[in-house]
Amino acid sequence: MTAFAALMAEQALELVLAERHADAEAVAKYGISAADTLAYVLYLLGHTQYRLRRYEEEAVALAASVAIDPGQASAQNDLAASLFALGREAEAVAAIQRALAARPDLAEARETWAIELLRAGRLREAWPHYEARLHSLSGSRYRRDLPQPQWRGDVPVAGRTILLYAEQGAGDTFQFVRYVPLVAAQGATVVLEVSPGMRQAMAGLTGAKMVVEHGESLPDFDLHCPLMSLPLAFGTDLAAIPAEVPYLAPLPDRVAAWRARLGPRRGVRVGVAFSGNPAHPDDGRRSVPLVQFARLLTAAPDREFHILQNAIRDADRFALDLLPHLHDHSAAIGDFADTAALVTLMDVVVSADTAVAHLAGALGWPVWVLLPFRPDWRWMLGRDDSPWYPTMWLFRQQRPGDWESVLDSVARRLDETLGSDQRVVT
Repeated sequence: MTAFAALMAEQALELVLAERHADAEAVAKYGISAADTLAYVLYLLGHTQYRLRRYEEEAVALAASVAIDPGQASAQNDLAASLFALGREAEAVAAIQRALAARPDLAEARETWAIELLRAGRLREAWPHYEARLHSLSGSRYRRDLPQPQWRGDVPVAGRTILLYAEQGAGDTFQFVRYVPLVAAQGATVVLEVSPGMRQAMAGLTGAKMVVEHGESLPDFDLHCPLMSLPLAFGTDLAAIPAEVPYLAPLPDRVAAWRARLGPRRGVRVGVAFSGNPAHPDDGRRSVPLVQFARLLTAAPDREFHILQNAIRDADRFALDLLPHLHDHSAAIGDFADTAALVTLMDVVVSADTAVAHLAGALGWPVWVLLPFRPDWRWMLGRDDSPWYPTMWLFRQQRPGDWESVLDSVARRLDETLGSDQRVVT
């Protein structure tokens, strides 16, 4: 590599680490034009295009990169990720196997493989590889370097205190706290640590001796385990997912307060959540712009629509002003305990892939989830139900970006199944 090409590659990498992906792409392209298709610069170009969700272009750049240097494990891994995103399964599997053959210890490649195994429903095979998430470049921020050993289900916990802690988003927490009662049933004293604002939402969860929020003082403990490593500890496969719901419950005083706030029922109540955390790396695909979501929100005298999320994006404010029949509760929702209470006053919840969907599922409430093409691993592929949540129904994009047909399907289902005097039966 020439000195100039090395400089361009270094600058592109710095921009990638700063998450300035569009700038990194421009620098990488300039480096290629000046350095005559160097494999590493092509890899950086493909990596930035992956971050920008431009999978077709990324696949071209990375294929060129590995053609020059097939031993680049990172480039093979990124190529696999882009091919998986495009639904080119056989090519993707071949690429990830090449990455793992070149670097069996590459955390990013093991995580990519784990995610695809999970998406395919091969859970027991996937969980050991999924531990690599805590050592990858993007996931290492979730790792807790604690002096106590991590519990992996390999030693008895009876009579010992174990710290179980949230590591990623609120939806992940709601999904995996289902394991807390199972750990307690083995005789452990469980301390559960959740993100700020989530403690009250843990009402109804059995098994936790203490619930603390991240940043608060912790009691002494003997073992620890991140919540998303508990399926590994319990050897969870599709037939053994602990899916009894509800395992969370709303606070009665919050329910009473929200019931008074909503006032008399005027028809079937539909709770909606169209966008999640904008910092989520896949937010651009999973959140639905309100201007599109609005095709579901047809005004009707026997139907009420209520917003269940606690923030409205500036881009959605204009559409909200055009929907006076959509009840906006975002400013009054203080935490997830408010959300839980509001959920249980709805007849059905319709949500994008957000924490609201997971909370409704954990509450055992009817919830219909709108999924992008090639969704997050936990929703797997080709099924309209979820083995994690018995009261959930999934509506999937058949083509990337096609929310219109998804929303039309939901609208038809609402018309077919909702009655003005009863909850939805799943």
